[in-house]
Amino acid sequence: MSFYNFFTRFPQILWKTTRSFPVCKTIMLLMIVALLASCTFFKSSKEKTQTPMENAMISMTEEEVRKKLGEPNIVSVTPENKIIWTYRPSWKIMPDNKDTVYVEFDNGKVVKIIKVR
Repeated sequence: MSFYNFFTRFPQILWKTTRSFPVCKTIMLLMIVALLASCTFFKSSKEKTQTPMENAMISMTEEEVRKKLGEPNIVSVTPENKIIWTYRPSWKIMPDNKDTVYVEFDNGKVVKIIKVR
């Protein structure tokens, strides 16, 4: 009686064939392809689309944006002389950019809105 029979009632049988290596290689290849396909599927489903709020705010003036969103937390100027207003949520505990809204103005009109998700 061998040692591994001590723990089980039946002796353990190894799968020994001449084709075991190609079969294992094929199974591993199929698993890798499935993993890569699922990763690309989930990456493509997260496309950036503008919400109706962002589309409605394009070409608004500074006063209209101030009425809609309130006073900005940060006002900055880019090297191209464009003004960027930054709106951050006041309830944040961790300092990250999630739910931050950036509104870019050119000549007093909104040209770009970026909401970090």
